[in-house]
Amino acid sequence: MSKATEQNDKLKRAIIVSVALHIVLIALLIWSSFDEHLDASAGGGGGSSIDAVMVDPGAVVKNYDRQQQQQASARRAAEQREKQAQQQAEELREKQAAEQERLKQLEQDRLQAQEAAKEAKEQQKQAEEAAAKAAAAAKAKADAQAKEAQEAAAKAAADAKAKADAQAKAAEAAAAKAAADAKKQAEAEAAKAAADAQKKAEADAAKKAQQEAEKKAQQQAEKKAQQEAAKQAAAEKAAAQKAAAEKAAAEKAAAAEKAAAEKAAAAKAAAAEKAAAD
Repeated sequence: MSKATEQNDKLKRAIIVSVALHIVLIALLIWSSFDEHLDASAGGGGGSSIDAVMVDPGAVVKNYDRQQQQQASARRAAEQREKQAQQQAEELREKQAAEQERLKQLEQDRLQAQEAAKEAKEQQKQAEEAAAKAAAAAKAKADAQAKEAQEAAAKAAADAKAKADAQAKAAEAAAAKAAADAKKQAEAEAAKAAADAQKKAEADAAKKAQQEAEKKAQQQAEKKAQQEAAKQAAAEKAAAQKAAAEKAAAEKAAAAEKAAAEKAAAAKAAAAEKAAAD
């Protein structure tokens, strides 16, 4: 309720401020129109006093005509401004009327919303009362059903206990018999499993020994092959080194033979030159 009153006060304040602003604006427009009209009249009077001092009649007539034209223009301008001010004032009045109509519509909408809220609150109250009655009835019904269910559950529990006791005795006897049978079967299976395990262990041990022997023989063969390969590589390396040494010796002997031949040829040539000189 206080919220609706606050909204109403805000709406009234908005209307008052809007009306006051429109009145001030109209007053300023009218004052501006009167002020411009007075300024134009004052300017024309000053021109007339100055023209009265002049001596030339032609200039006086010309100045008079110009003053008449200026005054006519000033009157037309003042009339135009006044007409424009009236038009603006009319537009402002129309806008103010439209604004008042809008505010009136807003007030009506607010009142309608307030009324709708009041009705909704009343409906909510009625719904809450109906819900409370329904909840009370449902609780009473649920309590009765719970009591009946509790009694039925107690009877069912007693019946189930008696049946469970009988089933437990039968199950206990069956379990004892099954345990005895299972024990006999387990002992027989354990004996058979032990014999099978022993046989399997012996077979696995023999197989493992054979695999170890084969692995050792393979390792020895690989080691021998590596040794043979090393010997072969050493022999090939020695043969290659020997061939290289023989080749180097042959090349050295050929070079020495060539040098001796060149030296003999040079000596022969020197002897021939000496004989020719003698």
